[in-house]
Amino acid sequence: MRAQVRTLEHDDALSPRRSFLQRLAAQGVAIPAAYFAAQRDARAHQPGDVYNSVPVHAGRRHIVRDFAEPYIELIRLLRQATEIEHALMVQYLYGAFSVKPHYAGIVGSGLPNSNDLLGVSAMEMQHLRDVNGLLIALGAAPSLERQGFPFEPEVYPFEFNLEPLTEASVAKYVYCEAAAGSLDRERANEADRRFLAKLDRALGTTARPNHVGSLYDAIIHTLREYIATAPETEARLTPWIGKLEMIKLEGEDGHFQFFRRVFMATHDGFKGRDDAWICARNDPAYPSYPLPVNPTAFIGEQNLIRNPEALGLAWLADLHYWLILLLAEASYSEEAMDYAGLARMQMLGPFLSLARHLPKLGAGVPFDPLVTGYGPCPSGVARIDFISCMVREADRLAVKLKARLPEDYPVGLGQVMLSALNDKRAAYTRPPGRPS
Repeated sequence: MRAQVRTLEHDDALSPRRSFLQRLAAQGVAIPAAYFAAQRDARAHQPGDVYNSVPVHAGRRHIVRDFAEPYIELIRLLRQATEIEHALMVQYLYGAFSVKPHYAGIVGSGLPNSNDLLGVSAMEMQHLRDVNGLLIALGAAPSLERQGFPFEPEVYPFEFNLEPLTEASVAKYVYCEAAAGSLDRERANEADRRFLAKLDRALGTTARPNHVGSLYDAIIHTLREYIATAPETEARLTPWIGKLEMIKLEGEDGHFQFFRRVFMATHDGFKGRDDAWICARNDPAYPSYPLPVNPTAFIGEQNLIRNPEALGLAWLADLHYWLILLLAEASYSEEAMDYAGLARMQMLGPFLSLARHLPKLGAGVPFDPLVTGYGPCPSGVARIDFISCMVREADRLAVKLKARLPEDYPVGLGQVMLSALNDKRAAYTRPPGRPS
């Protein structure tokens, strides 16, 4: 599936086409995908404009604008950012849980940081939270949906896949997190040139020079534009510019350097084995288990997990993944920290237990998208009822799979969550002024 953020390449040979599309626009023809000239003048921004936060030159690709109204365009870009952050997060998690115990130092404990894979995943969760926070600040609904895998964002030259950690997959993550100048040979020293040559071999020579930073540049540009058109929002929205810059910096600095060390096998987690990626995939010394690519727990779909024991547990893991997202959506929508606390309980309890156990069965958490989305019931009571149903769904399956559950799976957590949700529901339905 292809994402909806599109890029176009600057090339003088395209100028006749640009002129033609501009003439159409002048006649009132609606062409949101049109490619207008990037040179800025006194006119208002138009659909088809190319965000131009860096110098224009042939071969560079830029984000295409869909809407002239900055408010609509900003929400569009933010929703695309949430989709990409979500996709990166689950890719990193899938890769982390594929790593063999000998290389546990690469994986880490899960505290947010830029030196291990779970830490980077946790930071992507924070980015997802922060971008949703800006959506809420703009009066928009939060967004936790994403496409299924394979997923092809236009801002990258390759598909996103759920895949085990390999030299090739880490090369993609290096590229995803790189700042535009990080891969510039003209500024590279000898160590950088060795790294870049190896990266080229892993990625191929057709990689287009575009990164998630270009999307955040477009978001920051459009946020500034919106604030200028709505001065009453300045005090409330201006602090978000710094938060967006920090998200961009964390990726282009800390995350990039981490994945570079993993790619070059110089991270401390390799314990001096700088030849680890050279080993055959079936070699016990290879860093990861050979888990399936883009697995699913949906019956009848391609790439269905074939091991019956693993399939049931993978579906249970999906249920807990969906609960985490349902609770996160509720937390964002209602600005309620109790929902966030319940999401953490799910994440650090049953989800983590299953995510660590499934690779022993030759499988991984499939991270299937939930067909209903994560905010199917906007009212407070209906939202609680839907989440409670999902808790009961997971509990029923856990009872059926009791003999297969990992030892550290918290069987009683569902009842704890239902009790907390019932208390919250009672608070919603209690008449005003009546004590609890």
